Amino acid sequence: MGRIAFFFALFLSVLMVSVSSFAADKKEFMTADQFLSLQEFKGRPVLKRGDPARGRKLYAMYCTVCHGMKGDGQGQLAGLLDPKPRNHTDGKGTRPGDGMNDRTDEQLFNAITKGGQGIKKSVNMPAWSHIISEENRWDLVAYLRTIAVPPYVPK
Repeated sequence: MGRIAFFFALFLSVLMVSVSSFAADKKEFMTADQFLSLQEFKGRPVLKRGDPARGRKLYAMYCTVCHGMKGDGQGQLAGLLDPKPRNHTDGKGTRPGDGMNDRTDEQLFNAITKGGQGIKKSVNMPAWSHIISEENRWDLVAYLRTIAVPPYVPK
């Protein structure tokens, strides 16, 4: 539990710095609600389960610090992490079977739920099951399905 608390505190501090620096560029203070209002989902849902609009806001809150605002793996902490965060926009991948579109919805859900170590990947990815509800984790999966290039097509 101490590790989860550490990563959550790290995430919150980086999020606060991100919002502050974004607001500093605009020369005004930005509340969390204003930040989230900028994260409006403009895509088209591709899954029957989960709400990609809610997922987009959750992604902005929990994932962008590592994966970036576009989901391209270029978040503010990406340069400090080895291995680098996954590029969620890469639907095809560089090797066969390695793209986001090759992953099942359950694999994405499990990665969010159990974290990298729980699925035998990077220990840098925290498990979100104690912080993000099951419904909201499915919302994240629904959102992830809307940002891959080429677009995800349900099977």
